[in-house]
Amino acid sequence: MSAPSPSPRPLAAVEEAAPRLPRGSLAAVGEGNFVVDAAPSDLRWAPQTISVVLPCAEERDLAFKTVKSVFETTPADILHEIVVVDDGSNPPLSQTHLNAEVQEKYKILIKRHEHTVGLIGAKKTGGDAATGDIIVFFDCHVGPQPRWHEDFMRLIAENYRRMVIPQITALDIDTWTQIGRGGGMSKCYLTWDGDFKWGGTDDMYMGMLSGGLAGMSRHWWDESGGYDDKMLGWGGENIDQGVRMWVCGGEIVAAPNSQVAHMWRTGSAKTSARYRHVGDTIYNRARAINAWLQEFSAKLDDYPTFAHRKSSGGPNWFGDMTTFNNVKKRLNGCRPFAWYLKRFKVVYEDAGLIPPEIFMIREEQSGLCLRFMGGAGTSGSGSEGVRLENCDSNNHRFFWHLGNRNKKTKKCCSGLRAWNTDQCLQGGQSGGRGVTGICELSGTNPTQAWSLTSDGLLKKGASCLGPANTMTPGLREAPCVSFRNKGGSRFSKMSSQIPLETKLYRRAQQEHPEVFTRLNAELNVDAPSDMPKRCLEPGRNCIKLFKKGGNQCLDTEAQWVESQDDCGLYIFENDSLKQAESMACLDTWSDDDVNTWGLYECHGGNNQKFVQSEGQVFCAFVDIGSEQCFEGRAR
Repeated sequence: MSAPSPSPRPLAAVEEAAPRLPRGSLAAVGEGNFVVDAAPSDLRWAPQTISVVLPCAEERDLAFKTVKSVFETTPADILHEIVVVDDGSNPPLSQTHLNAEVQEKYKILIKRHEHTVGLIGAKKTGGDAATGDIIVFFDCHVGPQPRWHEDFMRLIAENYRRMVIPQITALDIDTWTQIGRGGGMSKCYLTWDGDFKWGGTDDMYMGMLSGGLAGMSRHWWDESGGYDDKMLGWGGENIDQGVRMWVCGGEIVAAPNSQVAHMWRTGSAKTSARYRHVGDTIYNRARAINAWLQEFSAKLDDYPTFAHRKSSGGPNWFGDMTTFNNVKKRLNGCRPFAWYLKRFKVVYEDAGLIPPEIFMIREEQSGLCLRFMGGAGTSGSGSEGVRLENCDSNNHRFFWHLGNRNKKTKKCCSGLRAWNTDQCLQGGQSGGRGVTGICELSGTNPTQAWSLTSDGLLKKGASCLGPANTMTPGLREAPCVSFRNKGGSRFSKMSSQIPLETKLYRRAQQEHPEVFTRLNAELNVDAPSDMPKRCLEPGRNCIKLFKKGGNQCLDTEAQWVESQDDCGLYIFENDSLKQAESMACLDTWSDDDVNTWGLYECHGGNNQKFVQSEGQVFCAFVDIGSEQCFEGRAR
């Protein structure tokens, strides 16, 4: 473990009394006194420097441009070094684009692998070599935007066990500039097959990271054990780190302002990878799942890819787990994985990933059942077919469950999800075929608002799904009345059962009551179900926006509604009115119609600015008049 550097001035954003090293951090390692649920005061400290780690394999000019971009966008007194890990490039990067002169100019420390070990091993080498207070991992084809470092310094200073993920935007590699004005992605969630999907919570916390862009304190890197040295190539390390952070006493947050433009591999020659492919992503994912999911790792048997590897390679086909066991021992065992599921109940309970039941859906007239035509796990195309076939309770592809949050109640559920997949029912299309799409957990995709009603309809609004005709097992979507005119179309649940994940989750809560009692109190699970979490944060003031002097209010999509139960909640800050869940800005979409409003990515333009006057009256900056004003009323 590297020795800490001398203590310079404290950060302005941190209390003067904050220590250079977090209290009790390094001393706790290996002594059996690591506190998983540490007090916030013990986690604050005053970091001063950043080491940026870049794993680079045959990236050449991309490596140079990334180094230059990091150097130019990071203040000199904060950038401690740029650790470039040359992962088997031939010839070495130090002989081509990163020679001795470049290394000196841009604060580069080069670590080299003679043979390619892959992204995970390169990141581990770089993390172990870095000596700055904070270690930030970037891919070797990014362009950090100005002031990117500020969120990292501030957020990690508040908690040395905090991993920070920037907003990931798109990079134009010809100009090395960010495409668009930002609004990038960061939040993900974990699926049962050890994969990740975009989406998750509506606050700053996130249960999973997508991959290569992240930062943490060097002390937490040492304590939490870094990357698994048995994983080769890339893929799966994010699953390991995502769960490890949370169950072992840390957390992951999305940086609100830090933006890093990333080159996406589009299939073009310019963006294609040139490194030698090594490793086994399936192997890596299995290691991560078996390390941290405990009894829930049995879910891997539901996915043919993993089940086949287990049957051919034996129950321990994913290798020796000593490195993970050592971390758990050093950190006093960490928390049960069920704690993680409850911590992110907004995903696993409220969006249906731990369903109370799974069931088959039987069409009464034909006796056939709804079958999902894709496979278990992630859909390769993002959309799959649905057909009516002979019911088979031994085939998982016939089972469905409720999925996606209800927009109004914020609880489960507003759609139907195919079990053990990322797909939700989206209705019918021409050709007598039902279709699915990637589930939108928030419930904001109107095409996925399907339900099996108490009177047996597969219904979305005024549309229903039913047999294409009486002669074939095809499906069609049509107005519900059209099915009634032809004798109706009725569906019913069949072979309903409690899935393994739900049984394990319930059992864990019974076996660890003290863990969940404490967590429920921290999460304030008894808070009003329709209240966005941001409205419960200290200093936040959420309001409903009414027409001045009227009874109509704006809903969550900035449309006028009559019922106060449908009013959305908004936050006034930085001269903008933001929808409390999405934090999109209220926008004067139409200059011709003062009653037309919309929500748009916040950009600071005049058409998103409001002036507060007379207490809770908010008037549009572009035309301050009575018709352009709202009356804010308490929630």
